Amino acid sequence: MKLYHGSNIVTDNINLAMCRPYKDFGKGFYLTDIEEQAGKMAVRVSKIYGEFLL
Repeated sequence: MKLYHGSNIVTDNINLAMCRPYKDFGKGFYLTDIEEQAGKMAVRVSKIYGEFLL
């Protein structure tokens, strides 16, 4: 199973200290099996926090 993370940076390791605490399901590293959903989130995050990096 492939899982995707909607991030604007390359993520090699999970660092829960970097996670925002007030998300819908609390602090965590959210993944999806829907590539399109992760891609849309990455674009959204890049607009908020800066450049989109692959």
